[in-house]
Amino acid sequence: MRLVLDAMGGDHAPAAPVEGALLFARAHPAHEVILVGDQVRMGPLLSKGRPPSNLQVHHASEVVEMDDHASAAFRKKRDSSLRVGFELVREGRADALVSAGNSGAVMAGGLLTLGRLPGVERPAIAALFPALKGGGRCLLLDAGANVDCRPSHLAQFAVMGEAYVRARLGVARPRVGVLSNGEEASKGTPLTREASELLRRSDLDFVGYVEGKDLFSGDVQVVVTDGFTGNIVLKTSEGVGMGVIGLLRQAIEKRGGLPEKLGALLLQPALAGLRRVVDYAEYGGAPLLGIQGVGIVAHGRSTPRALYNALGAALAMAEGGLQEELTRCIERASVWLPTHQKGKKATDEVVSD
Repeated sequence: MRLVLDAMGGDHAPAAPVEGALLFARAHPAHEVILVGDQVRMGPLLSKGRPPSNLQVHHASEVVEMDDHASAAFRKKRDSSLRVGFELVREGRADALVSAGNSGAVMAGGLLTLGRLPGVERPAIAALFPALKGGGRCLLLDAGANVDCRPSHLAQFAVMGEAYVRARLGVARPRVGVLSNGEEASKGTPLTREASELLRRSDLDFVGYVEGKDLFSGDVQVVVTDGFTGNIVLKTSEGVGMGVIGLLRQAIEKRGGLPEKLGALLLQPALAGLRRVVDYAEYGGAPLLGIQGVGIVAHGRSTPRALYNALGAALAMAEGGLQEELTRCIERASVWLPTHQKGKKATDEVVSD
């Protein structure tokens, strides 16, 4: 497999992408990593040691910045690392793309360059959360690609999320819920109520409304919401997870006695394990489900380790035949799932958000 890594995307670019690419290329000699970005800026980073033969550099002179308007920047910056990378995937010269850059631009790039899967109105960012049971993971989508959604969008997210969890996590019959402010049917908004009505007609194992706590309980494996809410949930959860670890360490250090120090020493392996569970770097990146190709959205603060893991997620998706399963499930859902947009108009509407 040939994997593109956007060398100019993220808060620590190009240093973190270059180091992450080197780590992955050395650990996976059967696969190729293509670093796309400014060769002048990458040169000193690559010259510190001899790069492996399966690491390639593809020059791109422009960068889509984090504060750029996503679709406008992608259209205007024709030689940006993100656009050039997506074009390599479209031309068949690469099998997947990973970027820690502007997530809106990754969304726009996937739509404008690769297009949508048949029957998908809006792709969604699918983020994995740790869970206490039910396979140990819960998938939330959308985690930030679409601020404004229709009920049919949430229903499509549910179909794609259910297929992803079955194919990638091995859960035979994932339970699906709509995120709301309570489990009662009277709660929620017009969006969540209409989406729930659609999903009750489906052949999915739909449980109705779920609350934020259910993301971690393991009682449900797929939770759908709009991208505005989903992104807030994602970033709040990241902060809580790391905050709990920090507060626990602070409390131990504050007491400072011998029993506390011994307890901390005994707890160290458990704390390290907890950190791995809640650390976004361990998950690497979130797939953009619904485009005709593999795109992985990595965290803007991604470290080399996080990008190494994001490349691993891209490799697994590229090898796993997930696109065919998503297409089949969306087509099968067309008997109960209405669509409101057709053709180019839908793409234009999405990338102008």
